[in-house]
Amino acid sequence: MTARPRILVVDDDPTVVDIATTVLGSASYDVAAVRTGADALRLARKERFDLVLLDINMPGMDGWETLRLIKADEEIRDLRVVMFSVKGEIRDKVHGLQGGAVDYLTKPFEVDELLSRVGRVLGEGGNPAGTLPRGA
Repeated sequence: MTARPRILVVDDDPTVVDIATTVLGSASYDVAAVRTGADALRLARKERFDLVLLDINMPGMDGWETLRLIKADEEIRDLRVVMFSVKGEIRDKVHGLQGGAVDYLTKPFEVDELLSRVGRVLGEGGNPAGTLPRGA
């Protein structure tokens, strides 16, 4: 039996954290959440994650700095990061991808899109648990 993929959600908005953790948990992922970039770095160095969903607009250390520090750290530089943000302009997406993110998801997001992108990044070809029922 293989372990469930572990995902770290990093966002200072409790509503986004609740939605993302509920949706991903329902799709059989093991999900942890933190609300700051500093906490994300500490937890990523302490525990193994397969993917980080990283918000950009956070107080203190923003997502850009958090991504830069992840990619500069020998212990966690191979960690796959998907940026997710209300910043939907092309320059933001390109900045994230050039900074080492493997994908960029614009908020607000649809549940099916979140699951599809996470599944693709984790090599599952899409949503690992199938499409969630409407209203999930």
